Amino acid sequence: MDNLFLKYMRERTGRKKTAQGPSFESPGPVITISREYGCPGRRIARQLAETLTAKNRAQGNNRDWRWISKEIIEESARELKLSPGMMEDLSEYRERGFFENLALFFSDEYYPGDVKIKNTIAKFIFNASTQGNVVIVGRAAEAITKNFANSLHIKIQAPLTWRAERVAETQGMTIQEARKEAIEMDHRRTMFRNYFEKERPDIDYFDIFFNCSTLPDEEIIESIVILAESRGFVV
Repeated sequence: MDNLFLKYMRERTGRKKTAQGPSFESPGPVITISREYGCPGRRIARQLAETLTAKNRAQGNNRDWRWISKEIIEESARELKLSPGMMEDLSEYRERGFFENLALFFSDEYYPGDVKIKNTIAKFIFNASTQGNVVIVGRAAEAITKNFANSLHIKIQAPLTWRAERVAETQGMTIQEARKEAIEMDHRRTMFRNYFEKERPDIDYFDIFFNCSTLPDEEIIESIVILAESRGFVV
C-alpha cells in the first residue's frame, strides 16, 4: 500500500508524469467534503454516511459507509509519535507564543518537518480512500484523491457574515472575534491545501459547491446522494 501511495504522490507532484495523470479504476468509492470555517462539514458527513449505508442495505449490500475527520489527525499523530494537539497545530500553521515555543524546545516531543507531516496525513487519506465507502472531511482530501475514478468532491461554502454569526453563537464570541477567527482559519486551511493543490483554483478539484446559508443540510445530503447513486457508489 505504501509503495502505491508513493507512486501516486510522485505522479501528482510531477516527478513522474503521465499524459493525463494517474487514474485508479478500482479504489473507492470516496466522497470528500471541504468546507469554509463555520460551515457544517462534519455534521453533513455523518448524516451522509448514515444515508448511504441505509441505501446500501436496502439494495442487499451490507457494507457500511464511514466518515472520518479527527481520525486523520489522530492516526497521523500516532505514526509520527506526536500528540494530536501538536499534530493539529503543526498541520494548520497555528502560531505559538514565545513561552510555548520555549517549552516545546525543552520537551521530549519529536518535531517532524513540514513535508513529513503533510505526507503522513496524505498517506492516511490515500489508504482510507483505497478501502472505499468513505466520506472524508477536510485535509486536502479532494486533491489527494482527485484522480481516483470512483470519487466525488464537494465544497460547502457560505458568506462570511453568515459564518461569523454561527461561529459567534457556537463558540461564545463576539461577531467581530468570530469574523477574525473565520478569516484566519480559512487562511490556514488554504495554506495546507496549497501544498497539494499548488494554488490552482477550486474548480480544478471540486465537482460541486453548496451554499449552506441557503440550503439546509437535508437538501445538500439528498443532492450528494443522487450524485453518488448516479456514479454507482450505491449498489
